[in-house]
Amino acid sequence: MRLGIVADIHGNDVALRAVVRDAAERGVDRWWALGDLVLFGPRPVEVLEILRGLPGIGMLSGNTDRYVLTGEQPAPHATAADAAGDVGLVERYGAVAAGIGWTRGVLDQAGVLDVLVALPAELRLSLPGGLVMLGVHASPGCDDGPGISPGISDEQLGSLLAGCGADIVVGGHTHLVTDRLVGGVRAVNPGSTGMSKRRGQTSWLYVEDAGDGDSDVIVEQRDVPFDVDAVVSDLRRRRHPNADYMTSVLTGDR
Repeated sequence: MRLGIVADIHGNDVALRAVVRDAAERGVDRWWALGDLVLFGPRPVEVLEILRGLPGIGMLSGNTDRYVLTGEQPAPHATAADAAGDVGLVERYGAVAAGIGWTRGVLDQAGVLDVLVALPAELRLSLPGGLVMLGVHASPGCDDGPGISPGISDEQLGSLLAGCGADIVVGGHTHLVTDRLVGGVRAVNPGSTGMSKRRGQTSWLYVEDAGDGDSDVIVEQRDVPFDVDAVVSDLRRRRHPNADYMTSVLTGDR
């Protein structure tokens, strides 16, 4: 079994295509996509089309996928009233609301909005060698808040993983590549495919288990270059309301 795992694509089809090309060279025959699939990038429909065409694809919902469906926003501006006392938060609330509306409209017009409705909260897989792997967005049972990252303590990470019933937990959300062992559980974050913190690099995770009875599993972090300028130009061309924000992340200015 050769599993490819992506997370936090955020509507960036250029980065996702780069990952798929890299994965083809490694013979990936199964895929997981760990949420935050569509919001902020210029091509949410195309991202869903690419994902749905991948072999053995399993997708789950992230917090921003939930926002697209419900109109919710993260704290500290979960509602307009929460932001009312701060001009900066009012502007940010408006920008995120506009991005949510734009993305929802594009998906609805293409007839694929219901794809998000059907997404589960987690994915679980028994590997051929006997280990159990759990896929989540942020942490087991939660699509937001603290997630798997290199910066939190072993105690806090252990608390997030407690009772997960898995040998390997893979989660995104923080956009930070991570590979740690806490309390006997291997916690891995593939980083962000669509909004990497490193200019021009997209991240994904390669997992291989030959199923020969050996409990050792190959877990390899992969970095692949992609055309940032093409994504930025597409954001402008499509008049995306979050073009400035997305550009600042992709170019490293933020």
